[in-house]
Amino acid sequence: MKKALASVPSTSSTTQFSFGSKTPSTTTTASFTPILGSTAPVTSSTGFSLTATPATTATTTTAAKLTFGLSSTTTVTTSATTSLLPTSTVASTNVTSSTGSVPTTSMTFAQLEDSINKWTIDLEEQGKFFINQAKQLNAWDALLISNGEKILELNSGIGRVKQQQRQLDQELDFILAQQKELEELLAPLEKELVEQPVTDIDRNQMYQFSEVIDSQLKQMSDDLKEIIEHINESNKEEESSNPVTQISRILNAHMNSLQWIDRNTTAISAHLEQLNKLQDANRRNFALNHSLNHSFNM
Repeated sequence: MKKALASVPSTSSTTQFSFGSKTPSTTTTASFTPILGSTAPVTSSTGFSLTATPATTATTTTAAKLTFGLSSTTTVTTSATTSLLPTSTVASTNVTSSTGSVPTTSMTFAQLEDSINKWTIDLEEQGKFFINQAKQLNAWDALLISNGEKILELNSGIGRVKQQQRQLDQELDFILAQQKELEELLAPLEKELVEQPVTDIDRNQMYQFSEVIDSQLKQMSDDLKEIIEHINESNKEEESSNPVTQISRILNAHMNSLQWIDRNTTAISAHLEQLNKLQDANRRNFALNHSLNHSFNM
């Protein structure tokens, strides 16, 4: 299928200027071929004259014809006369346009309809493609907006974390300063403890002695129980109805109890004396430490 949809433009221009007896004139000639193989030349001219008689004349003639495979002719004629000087001078311009026909290929209505249908289908496909691209662009735009909001939230979260980190650093610095002060206060006390180890030794000895006494008391209690059981077994052979035997058993038990009480009382008294001595020593050490701490605080 052949198409004649080309246009062939042609333009020529000539300009002349004159003051007094001569008149400036401009001549322009343009020819083009419209759609469907039509050819239309256009000719236009303008003249100017500076004379005594003010006058202006303009004439335009246009003829157009659209054919399939034929020629079209368009003629434009413009004549203008302008006079502004006292001397009478008249300028006129006549434009004549001749139309030349360009040989073109004819097109039938069926071919034109097929071309229009094809162009319509192409336009619809391009429209669908544009719509799909627009939808994808909108989706990407929404995703970018969402990611931007997430980035802003993340940025604000990072700001809060940095603020908390600064507060934590300040608290750690404060704790470190307190720890240094505490170490400075404990250093002289540790030196004093190294110089006075007797108090700790006495305290440890007192604890060990208390444990020994406790174990001895338990052993004595067990021995006393065994003795009482042995006496009771030996007295079973005697007649239980004899009052003298009963009285002697009671007296023996009382004697054993009194002896056990005496021994325990002596041991407890000695233990109390040692505890009193240790208490006096601890009281003196406490008073000394209190005076030293007071002097350090001063």
